[in-house]
Amino acid sequence: MDQRGQISVEFVLMAAIIMLVVVAFGLSIANENELNSVATAVKTGAENATTYLSISNATMQPVRVTSVNMSGTNNVNIQVSFSGNITAIQQNILTSINTSLTSQGFTTRYTGGTQLTFQTSRHNYTISLV
Repeated sequence: MDQRGQISVEFVLMAAIIMLVVVAFGLSIANENELNSVATAVKTGAENATTYLSISNATMQPVRVTSVNMSGTNNVNIQVSFSGNITAIQQNILTSINTSLTSQGFTTRYTGGTQLTFQTSRHNYTISLV
């Protein structure tokens, strides 16, 4: 910078490059944050459902969530695995997952069935129980 207040071209280019890097990292971080929030809400909802159902139904064997697997980029498939058979309580678990997702701010339209689907501005999600 000289005495007349003029900015050198190198300074402007350096500032532009820094801003580009910050924006690129920001977009990547926002995407990963959404995926992590969805995975956490799904796992929490499934754990809450299985815990509540095993406490309220003395004849039910305890079931725990063993894994939450995500695959895909734009159409994200989420498979929730359990330690036992969940066929009889599948809708209860999906309802609890739906509640957990909506409490995190996601908009879903689950009305029953064997899969829960919803979309955000970044991804389309399909949640199934295994």
